[in-house]
Amino acid sequence: MSDVDKITKLLHDDAIEKQIAAAIVLCELRAKGPDVVAGLSHALDSGVPLLQRHALEALARAGAKKALPKIFPLLSSNDADVRRAATSAVTSCGDEILGTIRTRMATASPEERRALDAVLAELGGKDAFSTLLAGLASSEGEAAKQAAIAVRAHVKGADGRARRSYLAEVEKFLKPQKKGDRPPQAVAAAVKILGYLEDDKAMPTLLAFARDRKAAPVVRQEAIIALRFALGETKAAPKVVDALLDAAEAEDRTLAQTALHTLGSLKVPAAAMKRLHKLVAHPDIERGRFVIEHLGRQKDADAAKALVDVLHKSDKKRAEIAAAALEGNEHAIPMLAKLLLELTDGDRMWLTRNVLRPNAKKVATATRKALLETATKRFGSGERNWEALFDVARDADPTSAADALRALAQKLKKNNPDKSLAVYRMLSKSDKATDEDRFALASLELSKSPRDTRPASRAGDEALRQLATLAGRGFDVTAALRKDRSVGLEEMFYVGFHFVEEGHPAGEELLGEVVKRGGRAKIAKMAKNKLSLAAQA
Repeated sequence: MSDVDKITKLLHDDAIEKQIAAAIVLCELRAKGPDVVAGLSHALDSGVPLLQRHALEALARAGAKKALPKIFPLLSSNDADVRRAATSAVTSCGDEILGTIRTRMATASPEERRALDAVLAELGGKDAFSTLLAGLASSEGEAAKQAAIAVRAHVKGADGRARRSYLAEVEKFLKPQKKGDRPPQAVAAAVKILGYLEDDKAMPTLLAFARDRKAAPVVRQEAIIALRFALGETKAAPKVVDALLDAAEAEDRTLAQTALHTLGSLKVPAAAMKRLHKLVAHPDIERGRFVIEHLGRQKDADAAKALVDVLHKSDKKRAEIAAAALEGNEHAIPMLAKLLLELTDGDRMWLTRNVLRPNAKKVATATRKALLETATKRFGSGERNWEALFDVARDADPTSAADALRALAQKLKKNNPDKSLAVYRMLSKSDKATDEDRFALASLELSKSPRDTRPASRAGDEALRQLATLAGRGFDVTAALRKDRSVGLEEMFYVGFHFVEEGHPAGEELLGEVVKRGGRAKIAKMAKNKLSLAAQA
């Protein structure tokens, strides 16, 4: 008795451990022969997954053909390792097993069917591939999809000649679909395989299915996904974009989303912008959002133009999405600036302003001037919706904006002091404001002051606060008040009184000026009395 015979005999031992060890050794020895095959076949009946797996691995080397009746049921074993080993054992029989597989497929359970598809995919070659395709026609539910997925790895490693052969076989399989005698799941699986081939020669077929409105949504969906593979790095032709846009408008939401995701991986040509714009207005807001965000990623003039149009004319929600998508697109700057000048809707103006402000300095000089002139004109006349215009103009050129406010404030000061006061308040918030601007504001505030000398009232007086701040900065408040024709003796007394109370030397100067100018007037006597009291203190 040879050593192999002794080892083979252990496959019938009562101890499972010895049977497993025997299967492992026979596999390593690549032992063959009728007795070896018979012993390993016997081990398959054990119901022990570990023994079954090692026995299947040994059979793949010893010759599995005669053990196939026992191997096939294990293709759908509950143990994943056993299933993989059974698939390899069947595959080891080569193309001669194809006839048996075809026969079994007719009555195979869904689990075994998937396993047989995996065997065919692993076998490869034209005949195995044809058998797999033929089986798709009778597949149910997910079975056809799983069969297509099983082919992917094999197709990926196939050479050019094999791929061309597979392409021909798939297209041959798909032709009967014109008569409607292939179930949708089978057609969808075949179309999926076309995509895996990554061959641009498949484009006409894929496009035909993608555009076929009579085809089942699952078929069109797979065709659209396959187009991604077939296109690769190739620039999408207009007809491809048209097909995707057709599907994106479909009632079936899943199909539409698939089309949109494929569109999202492409650069959409200018010629398709009108259709994209139409899709933006689709009742399904999420479709509109997807298109808007896709345009935002393109960062070119055509996309910018389309997005600015959405910002201008679409509903508020889409306009907000478009505004976010326009951020960082410098092509949009001149369009946004022009739009801001045209708009009258406040909300839409603020949206535009928010997008434009980070790039305000890139706005053309002539447009900056127009923005500033329009803003100051509206502000001065009491019209609304000037703020957004002014914000952009100020960010673009702070000095010119301050000059414009200063000129406007001075123009309004005589005939409309209240409006002049509002302009000076805005100007004073700018870092381009001068002390003269701040004094002009304080002077106007002083004209509105109740001039109540009680401490509590003076503490909340904005004019006094501003004058005190200017004095603290070294500004000659006394000289400025003397020169200001709008400041009368009562105002000068009020400021002088406050400064004296606060211990500021400007107070005595101002009260002295009141005494000098007032003559015998009551206000002059009040100033003189306050100076006397201050001297005694």
